[in-house]
Amino acid sequence: MKLYMSDFYRCEIFYPLDEIQNDILYYLYQPLIGASAVHLYMMLHLEGKRMKKNNTVAPLSRLVSFLSINMTDLEKQLRSLEAIGLIRTYVKHQDNLTQYIYQLMSPLSLKAFFKNQILTSLLEESLSTDDLKRTIQYFKAYHENIQDYEEVTAKFQDVFTITHKQNSRKLQYSEDMPEEKTKEVVLDYDYDLFYKTLSDYQVNRKKLNKDDEKYVIQLAQVYHIDAITLAGFVKEAMESQGINRQILKNKIKEYYDLDHQSSLSEVYHKQPIQYQTSSNSNSPLELHMKYLDSITPYELLKDKQGGKEPVYHDLMIVETLMSQLGLKPAVVNVLLEYVLGKNDNRLSKRYLETIGSSWTRKHIETAMDAYRELMHVDEDDLQEVKEIEEVDNAEAKSLLDKLKGGSV
Repeated sequence: MKLYMSDFYRCEIFYPLDEIQNDILYYLYQPLIGASAVHLYMMLHLEGKRMKKNNTVAPLSRLVSFLSINMTDLEKQLRSLEAIGLIRTYVKHQDNLTQYIYQLMSPLSLKAFFKNQILTSLLEESLSTDDLKRTIQYFKAYHENIQDYEEVTAKFQDVFTITHKQNSRKLQYSEDMPEEKTKEVVLDYDYDLFYKTLSDYQVNRKKLNKDDEKYVIQLAQVYHIDAITLAGFVKEAMESQGINRQILKNKIKEYYDLDHQSSLSEVYHKQPIQYQTSSNSNSPLELHMKYLDSITPYELLKDKQGGKEPVYHDLMIVETLMSQLGLKPAVVNVLLEYVLGKNDNRLSKRYLETIGSSWTRKHIETAMDAYRELMHVDEDDLQEVKEIEEVDNAEAKSLLDKLKGGSV
């Protein structure tokens, strides 16, 4: 809905923000919606406290002035906050005046955030591997092992004695007391077609509880799976006791990877002719450099796997080396052979990027130059990079699994 400077707004808050919620806003929500949207949310929170005291409304021009933004940016940021579940918006038109009510929702709890497949996938896409690990590490709770300790906590009845006076009043819960309210991400999906297709597949709808349904639909949104295809995957992942979430996720990811192979482009390019090996020597080294000039990184990986299709994850690493670092195809081929040989036939993203970024700065553009550069690689430094990556990946996966499962 189009906003105007003369429109009025009122902010309503249900529960004050605590320190943990502030951390969640800045470390988990901000990478998804941006600093400007978080700034607006905090401003609306302040406005909610102010309006609670004096019960007044204000024109939207107030927000524009305080935040030093224009109306277009204000609309965009409000929509981001609504879509992510931090604001509910209501509007009323009366006597040529338009008034909005912005109800501010609390951020999701740590456990609820990481159980949401859409939000965690967006976070993983928004942050680098290192930043994601640091973020998860920040929220990890550290507790002393109390196995060898004896609990000596005082019990309530050991300290307090309750005596009832005549005509004493009972303390009752008031409906006006503040209570935290949150709002999940709202998904628009063709539920009717999904369940109709499930019925056609003779899958009992009752085998999907509310949590299962939420998980399934979130995966469908993350990987852009239509309702009919999704029903097929659910059927394949259904077991006697219910749906096997791991099987479902694996099948959806395999389908997504296969379907998005066409999004790759650089990995299918060969070395430009002006950067090919021009020597007339027939030495084994020269011949091998010419071979690496003549094939694409995709073909090299396929050849290394005995003709089997390379996995999408490996191709994406190579695509990044070529599109972001600007490495030439034959240079990437030399790098791939080296890393596969040094890393037990596994591609290490950090290992590749450490060397690749160095070559970009040194303007390495031919296979022979890349080969000569490898003669001066510090193996100790690369071994340290390799070990750090292995530890980081294991820790990040372990922490993310714990957070998604709510055990941290």
